[in-house]
Amino acid sequence: MKYLLAVAVVLSGCASWHWEKHGTSPADYEVDETFCKLQAYSGTDGMVTKAHVRRMQDCLAGRGWKKVAN
Repeated sequence: MKYLLAVAVVLSGCASWHWEKHGTSPADYEVDETFCKLQAYSGTDGMVTKAHVRRMQDCLAGRGWKKVAN
């Protein structure tokens, strides 16, 4: 799990976009992000591929979140 956190920190520092969903709070995002990470990264043993990241992003999009440029 600590590897996933490290990957998330690195990726978030490089992002020129963020996720938004009208009428939600940061806490709502954290709930959906945690759910999607558990779905996408389950069983990766710390090895996260682009396919896993796409799965996680697809999960967030499926829950109504949209990528928005910073």
